[in-house]
Amino acid sequence: FLTKRETRHMHRFFGRKKKEKKVEKVDLGEAAGKLDGRGNDLDAKIKKIEKELGIVKVKIKKTRPGTSARRTLQNKAKQLLRQRNMYTKNRDQLYNQQFNMEQTKFATDQIQHTKDMVSAMKSAKQELKVGLKETDIDEIEDLHDDMDELLDDMEEINEVMGRTYGVPDELDEDEIMDELDALDEEFEEEEEEEEVPDYLVSAASAANDNVAESKNEEKVEESGAGEAKVEVKA
Repeated sequence: FLTKRETRHMHRFFGRKKKEKKVEKVDLGEAAGKLDGRGNDLDAKIKKIEKELGIVKVKIKKTRPGTSARRTLQNKAKQLLRQRNMYTKNRDQLYNQQFNMEQTKFATDQIQHTKDMVSAMKSAKQELKVGLKETDIDEIEDLHDDMDELLDDMEEINEVMGRTYGVPDELDEDEIMDELDALDEEFEEEEEEEEVPDYLVSAASAANDNVAESKNEEKVEESGAGEAKVEVKA
């Protein structure tokens, strides 16, 4: 074993092993938001300085050259320009930092998305393996063949059940026309039988004649009564 003195000399010569420091996890999105807020503050300060510069510029034009008031305004303008340049430089640096941080966040998000996609593909691959092991391709082919045979059998059954009995497969067109003519003759005979008998026709016509005569008599009586009323008035 080494003594303490020898150990110190060895550490001095070879160096000590540095302890690994734990790196605190920082949300890049939150850090980028803070940078954005600082950038907005710098923009507001720059706008304020530019507004003051405009006012000083107008005052310088109104003062005479060589006067103390003009020199005072010029010194104030120089100070404002230095402040504006400093804030502008800080703002540009801040924007660069923010851009780099956003790029880093995008890269880390992309890595995480890639890891999630790989995990999902591995899980899907495992499920496919299990599913294919439990599936028999020959059994599926046999099932498909059986279904084709059953459908063919059902088609034959439907053809058999759809057959007609006592009707020839082919009918002669002349025979069909003869049968239609015979049906027309039967319909005409039935219509003649359903016509009204002669005695009913004569009775109906006699009743109509009586009704017409009675109406004519009523008209004659009405006209005679009218003439009588005219005579009485005269």
